Amino acid sequence: MTMTENGLRLDSPEAAADVLAGLSDFEQALAFYHQHLAPDTAINLSVAENVLLYQQSMDADVFKKIRLIPERNIQYMAAAGVPQLRQQVADLLGRAFGRIVSKDDVFGCAGVSSALECIAFGLMRKGTGTPALKPKDEVLIPAPYWQGFNWSFEERPKLKCVPVNLPTEGKGRYRLTRELLIEAYEARQKAGRRPRLLVLTNPHNPLGVNYDKELLEDVYNWAMTYTDMHIVSDEIYCHSQLNGTTTPFTSAVTLEAYREFAERIHVVWGFAKDFGLSGFRTGFVLSRNPAVHRVMLGSKDPAERTHPLPWFTPFDSLKTYVLGELLSAHHDGERYTTYAMKKYAGLLSDSFRAVKGALDQAGIKYVHRDGDNSAMFFWLDLTEYLGKRADHGHAELPVIGPDGLDPNEEWLFNYLAAKPTEVTLLPGGVMHNPVPGFYRLCFTARPSRDVVDAVGRMAAALGKLT
Repeated sequence: MTMTENGLRLDSPEAAADVLAGLSDFEQALAFYHQHLAPDTAINLSVAENVLLYQQSMDADVFKKIRLIPERNIQYMAAAGVPQLRQQVADLLGRAFGRIVSKDDVFGCAGVSSALECIAFGLMRKGTGTPALKPKDEVLIPAPYWQGFNWSFEERPKLKCVPVNLPTEGKGRYRLTRELLIEAYEARQKAGRRPRLLVLTNPHNPLGVNYDKELLEDVYNWAMTYTDMHIVSDEIYCHSQLNGTTTPFTSAVTLEAYREFAERIHVVWGFAKDFGLSGFRTGFVLSRNPAVHRVMLGSKDPAERTHPLPWFTPFDSLKTYVLGELLSAHHDGERYTTYAMKKYAGLLSDSFRAVKGALDQAGIKYVHRDGDNSAMFFWLDLTEYLGKRADHGHAELPVIGPDGLDPNEEWLFNYLAAKPTEVTLLPGGVMHNPVPGFYRLCFTARPSRDVVDAVGRMAAALGKLT
């Protein structure tokens, strides 16, 4: 194993396999493979990353102006974020959500995965306003969904994630309804199970859609009134809005239910997606729940002494410095974050239109309705190609794949990822999609010209299948 000018080089396929075997998440394994092992011609559209802002403005307006790390930023800092940073993030979220957010309810940690875990552990304490969660309690999540919810809630909190399968056919295809959630909740109760958390991702990953405000009001009112569940709203894509979207983004904190049941409604957000800073590992909890506050800040209560849980995944001093500079930067007299998010909407919309045009021209199907938001994704429907084959003698990627992936879905993934196509998508089976043949394409993972080129490669490869 050696280092080169372009990064890590593994000297044998066996060495590559050994490294990748330690990356249990398929999406992260693919990202590592493409960053360090893959040839430059390969195009990775499987990972949910955003490169659109960096070259457009962030490098010039923020990073090129950062010269030295001040001495105070090589020292320990508050694990959940210093007050100034928490205030800046509260202000940023307040502008995005359309409601004032108090810094006293905002807490930082190392990534949204950690934020979710901290919420789970907080709800296992006394004083949550409902009976404390226990290991094996269930988490209902509309499927398909981001696979990271499983390790966030199951690995250490020992909760159990239960997919609520969205319809894959018909008029309500991939549409969430309150009735679906009620049916799933009641079915789990009849089976002797205990759903205690409902997780909604808004905008959705991988579908990209914004949930309609009326739907959210109905769902939250039902969950708060007729169950003892808490709701976690993952709003990490809240700024990822196409121009002209007919269903606007609605944050959980603006709902009527939040006025009465704020202590049971928790929001997470981070800089990874909207700002394209995925490697920074920055996540934030927005919660008014006293038990969650105690977990995030620690407690000296003799009945429940606890150290701040973010101590183990802290919002460290380097994050504090760099993101503090980002949040304080200006562009032509305007707050940079405000400028960047306005500019981002245009960049996102331009990329969406270019890639949509390429997909339409190629005849590649996807799940999207005109006027819907798309966040960063196209949810490709490649079911018509399942079971078809073409000459494909190339080796599979040296990635440790997920258990239980449909064989035809896995074959098609490897076929597109191998030479000469070399386009990597994320198989729907990784995201708990109930049927095989769907793949997530992230159209912000590379400049739009590269994504359009990738679509052309895919079309040529799919055309050879018989």
